Amino acid sequence: MKNIIGAIFGLLGTYAIAICGYMFTHNCSLEDLSGIPVADKRFLLVLLVAQTLVIGSYFFYILSIRRRSAKQLLTEEQRLILQQRRYQIIIDNSGEMMYEISLNNDACISTEKIREKFGWDIPKQVPNLDVKLLFNLLHVHPEDEELFYHSTSGLITNKMAKEITVRMQKQDGQYIWCNITYIPLLDANNNMVSIVGKIEDVDDVVKEREFLEHQVRTDGLTGLMNKQTFEEEAMKFLMSSISTGSALVFIDMDHFKEVNDKFGHSMGDRAIRDIALKLQIIFANCDMVSRFGGDEFLVFVKNIPRDTLLDKLAWAIEKLKETYSNNQDVVNITASIGVAYCMADKISYDKLLEAADNSLYAAKELGRNKCIIRDVYQ
Repeated sequence: MKNIIGAIFGLLGTYAIAICGYMFTHNCSLEDLSGIPVADKRFLLVLLVAQTLVIGSYFFYILSIRRRSAKQLLTEEQRLILQQRRYQIIIDNSGEMMYEISLNNDACISTEKIREKFGWDIPKQVPNLDVKLLFNLLHVHPEDEELFYHSTSGLITNKMAKEITVRMQKQDGQYIWCNITYIPLLDANNNMVSIVGKIEDVDDVVKEREFLEHQVRTDGLTGLMNKQTFEEEAMKFLMSSISTGSALVFIDMDHFKEVNDKFGHSMGDRAIRDIALKLQIIFANCDMVSRFGGDEFLVFVKNIPRDTLLDKLAWAIEKLKETYSNNQDVVNITASIGVAYCMADKISYDKLLEAADNSLYAAKELGRNKCIIRDVYQ
């Protein structure tokens, strides 16, 4: 309708221009037009008819082009819709949690597998995608935010494919470990138009790996750090941090052998677990507690004032006392403690261990159930 009105106004405009042009060249007014020569009337009539044909032909030409363009556009839209439906059918039947997140106005795609696994979908439209929005869309665990940002920023800024393992939240609030793959889709001008990829549930694999790593790093009976892990962590701290004011505490349980001899190894294992639990209570927070072997334990206390350490050791001497019996025999367990106290930085672990061991030997020589502390200098 707008095209028809425009054509009519355009045609009337050309008529007005033709008549005004005649009036100007012949120096006559609008009232004089009725008396102009017959030849001039025929000329004006031919001119107006010609203008009508030209304007009409141009109008129908433009109209036909627009109709053809509209038809082509409709056909292209139908083709894209059909293509998207085919794509959706393919990925829905792939058995994988596939997705495509569009950066323009195209619809985003996610498989039914994502809804089945997590209970939510990726929105159909995602305007102004950035790392923070992608983080929220995928329901990533807040503790994995820094790792996610570091990995995903390279995808958006450098258009590089990425793969990352993070925790994603299900609708019921549970988090599971997932491997997320991102692949940027670029147009002919190297502009990213969408992100395609897949999500894999690797929760069982990650938890199994964490369990095995925990088994390797801990003592099987007590759950404390084992000797090797304790040594590695203590050496790392001594070499990379301010260690002045830290202490290595060597603990040996007095009369423990009598528990095994009189009550059996099951009671001995129970006693070891009791000691481990008490040490975790006494040396809580950032202190490292390890079972060195048998009835010996090591504790690394980080950056503690000497007076505070002495109070804590006195508490340990009292707390670690325990009595075991079987209605016939009674064994009283106490603790002998040797301590190496750092008076400088960069002291080697071996030097501290030797000093703590010597202090422990001195405590036993004094009658057990005592604590000896020695200062260790560079």
